[in-house]
Amino acid sequence: MGTIKIEDAETTSRPILQRVRTFKFLAILMLIGLVSCNQSLVFEENREMAHGSWHKDSLVVFNPVIEDTSKVFNLGFSLKHNNDYSYSNLWLFVEVNGPGGHQQTDTMEFFLAEPDGRWLGKGNDKTRVANWLYKPGVKLRQPGAYSFIVHQGMRRDLLEGVLSLSMWIEEADLKENSESN
Repeated sequence: MGTIKIEDAETTSRPILQRVRTFKFLAILMLIGLVSCNQSLVFEENREMAHGSWHKDSLVVFNPVIEDTSKVFNLGFSLKHNNDYSYSNLWLFVEVNGPGGHQQTDTMEFFLAEPDGRWLGKGNDKTRVANWLYKPGVKLRQPGAYSFIVHQGMRRDLLEGVLSLSMWIEEADLKENSESN
């Protein structure tokens, strides 16, 4: 017969406590990393679409307030959609109204799929989120309230499968901008 080795409770609990402490330490590091990644985020707002569709007459309005005009910003949008969305792209009309009456209108195409039909962005088999850099390296003229009015510019009145549109503004990394020029 073989011998049976009996360990005391103190010996077996040490590795478990060590793992718990290591896990807590790693969780804290990850949380710090996530917070520090978003330090440059100045504005972010999400607008859910009623019934998972976007009608051509429905305006999506974002109203960021920018106080520090000495900084350079990247402006972007994120679109969340599901497989009911039938197209590989999305045309948007963006009207920007700034302090002092400055107004600008853009027509933009937002690509959502590869030519072979694979969705771009992050997500799963049911929903995807695609990020789009609308205006890189922008220096705003005046501090104050801005208005971004967005509506879809597709040929269909109702776009099924559009779940939400978000707008975000982040401080631009000047190193990236100077390297790409």
